[in-house]
Amino acid sequence: MRSIKYRETTERPFAAADVGDAVALRIDTSRRVTLRFHLTSKRPEEFEALRYARRAMIREERSRGLEWDEPSLEHASFTPSEIRWFVLVSQAARCRQKIEELFERANRARAAVRGLES
Repeated sequence: MRSIKYRETTERPFAAADVGDAVALRIDTSRRVTLRFHLTSKRPEEFEALRYARRAMIREERSRGLEWDEPSLEHASFTPSEIRWFVLVSQAARCRQKIEELFERANRARAAVRGLES
């Protein structure tokens, strides 16, 4: 069971009827977007598990190096209620993958700690 959860709250930069902006987003890869993720869990031990997983992922990024155009989790801003990540539009999908991996790792870490506490 996942105790540490999130939901994406990124505002869409264009309305569905505005096709011109949608096309511009696909063509202009230098355009940036702020990805926002709301944390649904507020318990301190769960936030600590999230911080632990983030530090581990940043260490891995530094050890292996980043691929070309790969966003670093180090640049994401974390608060107890939200994660914000200002990235290129072309990096948004990769950022979402990293956030998903971050939460999977945080939940595994939290489960391991619970197992030690029992």
